[in-house]
Amino acid sequence: MTKGKKDCFIIELKLLIDKWQKDILLKRFEISRTLYNTTLSYAVKQYTLMQESKHYRKQLRCYQKAKKSNDSKELKQTAKELDNIRKSFGLSEYQLHAYIKKHQHNYKKHIDSNTSQKIASTVWRAVQDVLFKGSKAHFKRYGMLHSVEGKSNKAGIRFKENIVYWNGLTLPVRIRKQDLFVEESLALHTIKYCRLVKKVIRGKHTFYVQLVMDGIPPAKRIPSTGAFRHSYQKQKRVGIDIGPSTIAVVSEETVFMQQLAPEVLLLEKQKRRLLRKLDRSRRSTNPNNFKKDGTIKHAVKLRWTYSKNYQKTKKQIKEIYRKKACYIKEKHGALANKILSLGDEVYIETMHFKGLAKRTKETKTNIQG
Repeated sequence: MTKGKKDCFIIELKLLIDKWQKDILLKRFEISRTLYNTTLSYAVKQYTLMQESKHYRKQLRCYQKAKKSNDSKELKQTAKELDNIRKSFGLSEYQLHAYIKKHQHNYKKHIDSNTSQKIASTVWRAVQDVLFKGSKAHFKRYGMLHSVEGKSNKAGIRFKENIVYWNGLTLPVRIRKQDLFVEESLALHTIKYCRLVKKVIRGKHTFYVQLVMDGIPPAKRIPSTGAFRHSYQKQKRVGIDIGPSTIAVVSEETVFMQQLAPEVLLLEKQKRRLLRKLDRSRRSTNPNNFKKDGTIKHAVKLRWTYSKNYQKTKKQIKEIYRKKACYIKEKHGALANKILSLGDEVYIETMHFKGLAKRTKETKTNIQG
């Protein structure tokens, strides 16, 4: 039986750390990435061996036949046998916990057992998609692991009295003065576990702690007066029709239509210019990797050379992506509060966004260009 999901919310606080502490955190994130890739490599290898097993293939054919014939008894029996075969190859969450423990012991000064088990649980979620959905497992590239977390606030990564403790590191956090939301949350709710997050802001690494709190978050208040920041209309209906770039809202009092995150187009324009600059730089430093018609050569192992200006431009593009994500999140949050202020019973028009993303079979010309 799977446990039901409980209500929780997140408080994100910035860590006030020195350079030597930042270097240790970067090293620990890199060790965590190595542990992730090592565990995933083992799981993929075991999955390949399981696929080569004749007994597994036979049971899989029996399962597919039982599924077609809707034989529930045979289906349960073959599913149970498939689970036993999977566990015999070490493909379960707790078996991956046992596997990563052997490698975590080599880095016990930096990575604790609770954190390593959470890494193994993340690997298991990726393996589940491979096992049951037919997707492909992806390894983490250098610097691409952005978060590590613990299992509870009692061991491993811990938060106590505005300080984060982790394997000898003492990391103070910054809490704004008169932040009533953080004060109420820490006073009225318990911390389930802590997560350390690495972000690259303007080309520099910045670290945050995310406190996963138990329960429903308190309503935000104005620090000077203590009044609620947003007013909500109870027992009133609101209708929403969402499109790819616009939204129409109808309530008992008002009707309005507005564009979703209107300034995104300006960021897209900057991004296109930088992407063209990247392409020009890549072609000028690697002329032998392109054909006469400008396409990349195939069936040949290519070596790429990137200039310092190319790497600088790439960081600028990453910063634009970060700004775009933050801007969209902020505008969507403000729009959600505006809709909730009109009523608490919301009706949404069903929209198939996957269908909108597909290309039309017939080519149509637009007179306006």
